[in-house]
Amino acid sequence: MSQGKRDGERQADPLDAFSEALRDRVASREALLAEGKAMTARRRKAGKAAKASLLSLLLAGSLWWLDPAWQTEQVQVAVGAQREWVLADGSQVLLDSGSRLRIERRLRSRQLELVEGQARFTVVHADAPFIVRSQGVQVRDIGTVFDVRSDVRGVRVGVLEGEVEVGSGHGNVQRLLAGQQLLAAAGELGPVQAVATDALDAWRSSVLRFDGTPLRDAIVDLQRYSKLPLRLADQRTGDLRLSGAFDSRQVQALLEQLPAVLPVSLVRAGDGGLVIGRVD
Repeated sequence: MSQGKRDGERQADPLDAFSEALRDRVASREALLAEGKAMTARRRKAGKAAKASLLSLLLAGSLWWLDPAWQTEQVQVAVGAQREWVLADGSQVLLDSGSRLRIERRLRSRQLELVEGQARFTVVHADAPFIVRSQGVQVRDIGTVFDVRSDVRGVRVGVLEGEVEVGSGHGNVQRLLAGQQLLAAAGELGPVQAVATDALDAWRSSVLRFDGTPLRDAIVDLQRYSKLPLRLADQRTGDLRLSGAFDSRQVQALLEQLPAVLPVSLVRAGDGGLVIGRVD
């Protein structure tokens, strides 16, 4: 063997074999960088997923707190008719002639809006509160049977069984017990008044009862059962008072007989409506 060849063998690093084995076991710089990028990407993805989950929880909590209506249903009753409606929870609503009701399905409450007319609510007890709204007035049931009437005079609430809480847009709250009623107008709650149960119940039997009622108020009730527009000629006519019990299914006959009961005349208007004027 030549001298040069022997010198080359002597100069070989004895750690070379270990270096080769180490390279096989330890990732290269490029591999380490790739793995680092992959870990960063996984962390970002996990962070986004966590943020999305948190956002979903916050959104769900907000929706629960805001309690939005996720579905609504409109109910309208023809003039001269009554209609009974059974809600999803088993509560019952009896709607009077010409009434309009909006039924709302919400996440944590049972809410309805009486747009106009008159309704009887017989409420089934449940954890979710039962609320009826009309003209900015809110009636919260506390296990009861109650009436709500909504028209140009305001919102009248009367309780037949149990009790309710009546609130206004001004933050006032009044509790009503069975045999009590109040009228809320222009966002203000009127005084609590005693009322006989049969007086509240009369409209269910198609009976209109007036006891010295100003004609301006009586005409609002009569209009609910009349397809013809009804108008008073002036304020003096509205000051007249009407008494008696009348069949709401025969409002036209009552109107025709009105001049025999009160000093008024009836004039047919150009739109087909009826104008009632005082004659004395």
